[in-house]
Amino acid sequence: METGQKYFILIVFAFLHIYNVCVANVKWQARPISISKNTTDPNYMDLNVKIERFGQGEFAFTGTYFTTIEMDESVTVELRIYSCYSGNEADYKLTPYSIQPQKFIDYLNTFYKDLLMKNLGDCTDLPKYEDGYVPPWPKGTFNFTRCQISGEGMPEVVPEGFYKALVIISALPAVELQFTVILKVTTKMF
Repeated sequence: METGQKYFILIVFAFLHIYNVCVANVKWQARPISISKNTTDPNYMDLNVKIERFGQGEFAFTGTYFTTIEMDESVTVELRIYSCYSGNEADYKLTPYSIQPQKFIDYLNTFYKDLLMKNLGDCTDLPKYEDGYVPPWPKGTFNFTRCQISGEGMPEVVPEGFYKALVIISALPAVELQFTVILKVTTKMF
């Protein structure tokens, strides 16, 4: 093999390595600070999740989501994402990352499939829909086991600080479930 070919192959391999390291990798990491929830009727819908620490600086959440209601066109999902630098409740401001209230079925075919399942699909037994949602949504208890946010489908760069995500699932008049997750986002060093 000639010297020119060796250098060309070396350059191609170096480029591929840099591409794999840099592309589609988020440049931030999120550490969960707290998770809380409120439900108007735990007999219809409930969430019980806790933060686990394992290893050095590794965090995840584990728990269950329970529902006995018909998850149909009458159910809405909303996500409000707030951020601040201090972590003080009064300093949080609404961000453009929020999701306006939408029908549950529309949510399943977009954000659920493109974000939630790409980040949590390996650690939960929630239903997965590759080609779109096909009713009905199953009733029962779904498990989360050491779930971590991978960042897939999310912005590559996110400003450092505290983020509060408020999820509201409404199936009124029967039940409304709200849960809040607070994360501290820092820049990845490597």
